[in-house]
Amino acid sequence: MALRRILLVLLVLLTSASPCLGDTVPMAAVGPHVEPLNSTTVRLAEERIEIHLRRDLSRYPYFRREAVGEYRIWFRFEPEADEAMTVGFPLFIYDPDQHIYGEHIQNLRVAVDGREVATEVRQSPPEAYYPYTDQPQWAVFPVTFRAGEPLEMVVSYTMPVSPWGKGREIGSPFWVSYVLRTGAYWAGTIGRAEAVLTMDRPIQEGDVRVQEHRGRVTTPGWTLEDGALRWVWEDVEPSFDLHAVIENPYWRDTALEVRATLDAGTYDRDELMAATWDIAMLLEAGEVGSPPLRGGVAPVEAAAALVPAMLGAVESYLAEHPGGSYLSTWRPWLHYALEGYRWSPGAQEAITSFLAAVMPESFGSESEAREWVAANIGGALAPGQVDRLVALAVGRVLPTEAAPAAPAAQARPAPPGSQASPAHAAAVDTAAPDPGAAEDAVGPGMDSADAGRDARAGLIGSAGEFVLLACAVAAVAGVRRRGSRRARG
Repeated sequence: MALRRILLVLLVLLTSASPCLGDTVPMAAVGPHVEPLNSTTVRLAEERIEIHLRRDLSRYPYFRREAVGEYRIWFRFEPEADEAMTVGFPLFIYDPDQHIYGEHIQNLRVAVDGREVATEVRQSPPEAYYPYTDQPQWAVFPVTFRAGEPLEMVVSYTMPVSPWGKGREIGSPFWVSYVLRTGAYWAGTIGRAEAVLTMDRPIQEGDVRVQEHRGRVTTPGWTLEDGALRWVWEDVEPSFDLHAVIENPYWRDTALEVRATLDAGTYDRDELMAATWDIAMLLEAGEVGSPPLRGGVAPVEAAAALVPAMLGAVESYLAEHPGGSYLSTWRPWLHYALEGYRWSPGAQEAITSFLAAVMPESFGSESEAREWVAANIGGALAPGQVDRLVALAVGRVLPTEAAPAAPAAQARPAPPGSQASPAHAAAVDTAAPDPGAAEDAVGPGMDSADAGRDARAGLIGSAGEFVLLACAVAAVAGVRRRGSRRARG
């Protein structure tokens, strides 16, 4: 996906003088708007930035590679003189010059010396934001500093986080940022600044991208301790911002999570739906250049390895929950990424057993029975397995609708190293008497009813097609919107 959500924070202070900028920055109110100040006696003695990413399950089970960022920023100020100020916190920032593409923050809470304070919303002057973007809004609140009395402030909020990558790239990394450079405008230096990034699973050293990714690179100086990424700066007047480019662990662990679901053996419909969607994403990844999984495993190979056990799990679930279901339409072996894949004998038996389990209870004619087999097997099975399915399907032809024997049809060439049986040839050729025309019209392993649909239909079914279409539309819209914003900047 090509979505590029950035996590950032910039605390600003407002008083009544002329402008400048800062990480936590003195600012002045100008009419209904806010503008920065150029001086203050308040020193930012200490700052701790805590960012925790957890998986976003609000759209479970389909979209499981995005996150929610939970932020907590703690400040300790040391004023040299009494100052009454209005403190402002940005609800949205967009600054292409600094490579900042913001997202609206949510659930903002502010506490001063342990007491939660109410906020109101003000806007920056119109000239302070880029045309055609949202006008920056600030949550503002009054603060009084007393000379010689340290003051503590805590700001917390949440923000959606999406992978930052190319248009259709699945498994793009997360990009987390925090504005530090404006902290240089406080009185003196920042005594100590610390940033800690954690996730809902331990961050591994291989998860931290140190090379540039779309103009971003992880800020040097980090250490990895107990699965947490950490930076510490002492007596600093920063001329830089904090960036972390983290490989998406929800993508890298996709195959491991599907395997864990299957090994658990307790099959819930949503869990199985999520697993089939994950396998679909693994198959799609090859086309869009997505990164490998944990351990350098190729996504398509991981998907193929999961198919036999996944089919067994779906078959078991359907046996206990009979009736129509998207799961019964799942055909991963028909996906274009697996065209020509050499399935193991065990995988072929799993496919044969699954198709036997989901085969319609009856057919109107022998031709219809053979067509169903031809449309569902693709090139995955050996001739003997196709014979078994054809025999089973033909045996389900309703007696009153029994059709006369079909005329002999020219058999398609058998795959290299195999010999197609008469039943195998009939199952395939009945669906398309003219082999060459059939290949051009409907694609390998599909019948005329499937014309105009590619092999993805066998993988995800009608419900999956809808979700995939919606996902693609959202991705394209996101790319266009981002491109528009950058162009305007």
